[in-house]
Amino acid sequence: MHPKKELHKKVKYRRVAVIDCGTNTFNLRIVDIIPGVEKGLRPWTKVFSIRLPVRLGKGGIDKGVIRPDRIARGLDAIGVMREAIRNYQTDEVFVIATSALRDASNSKVFTESVQNRYGYQVQIISGATEASLIQEGVELTYSPPEGETVLTLDIGGGSTECVIWDKHKVVWARSFNVGVARLQALFKLSDRFGEDAYDKMKPYLDDMLAPLSLSLSKTNPSVILGSSGSFDTFYSLTKSDSKNGLNAEKDKHRDDSKQKIKFHPSADVVDVKKFDDLADILIRNTLKDRLNMKGMPPDRADLIPYASAIIKWIQNETEIKHFYRSKYAVREGVLSRIVGGDVVTPGLASSLV
Repeated sequence: MHPKKELHKKVKYRRVAVIDCGTNTFNLRIVDIIPGVEKGLRPWTKVFSIRLPVRLGKGGIDKGVIRPDRIARGLDAIGVMREAIRNYQTDEVFVIATSALRDASNSKVFTESVQNRYGYQVQIISGATEASLIQEGVELTYSPPEGETVLTLDIGGGSTECVIWDKHKVVWARSFNVGVARLQALFKLSDRFGEDAYDKMKPYLDDMLAPLSLSLSKTNPSVILGSSGSFDTFYSLTKSDSKNGLNAEKDKHRDDSKQKIKFHPSADVVDVKKFDDLADILIRNTLKDRLNMKGMPPDRADLIPYASAIIKWIQNETEIKHFYRSKYAVREGVLSRIVGGDVVTPGLASSLV
């Protein structure tokens, strides 16, 4: 055998799984980390990914608890993911949890059940850590030109992470307990929102997001860089040739010999005018109408108007000229730190499979 071919054959990829236990959705990503990749290229190749709608915060997020039926649903989701992790012979597993579990008085019921049943240590991360991981992920997909200020925005079920930054530094960052599931629990709108829905929510958003308003007035970002989640839906709904990419997140496993080193995916443009038109439609139409919209994931149809309301509030606070969707989020931030040999989050250890 040719020595170069023999060397290539002996290369051992480090196979890692990251599970993100969000308030609405659990996400699994399995990748092979490639050693010695040149800076700027993606140092991992995708093996498999899946998202499962869990609605962990349903019925309890406004009370600071996770209901027993939601805990059971979350455990079932982890069980499905464990089967994939085993099937793909994954070496290490990192499990992180965010807003719903962060604020729940009974979060230990879930984390200890995961540990006892599956052997995975669940690390509940702070809002600040979540914002930092999101930023580390999305920065791989977008580099602002000189003089441009960017607002990274991750609208989740339980919280919204905001990072204001430019080409040289992060200017300001904060996590707010303002997520689409919390808004739904508070305002109880799910079918037709109506023309006055935003007006009803605005005083609450003004109060909860007051620190963001102050920071926006001082920094005047002209770009929103949306991280995954709701922004995948906005991109899908405003893209004329949408192919429901969000509903096809399962990546087929590729043999190691066929894997190629690639660049990180660039952030996708979301047409601001199309988004504004879409936001108007989402306020007026019914849940049935939204479910029938091309590119609408069924599990997001009842919550997506709340996400558009948060963006509308931001648009009223600062002049947004450009709007992008990044495919990356917390998971890629975790992977970036793993590749760099950094501590992923304080206290977060991997579970060996």
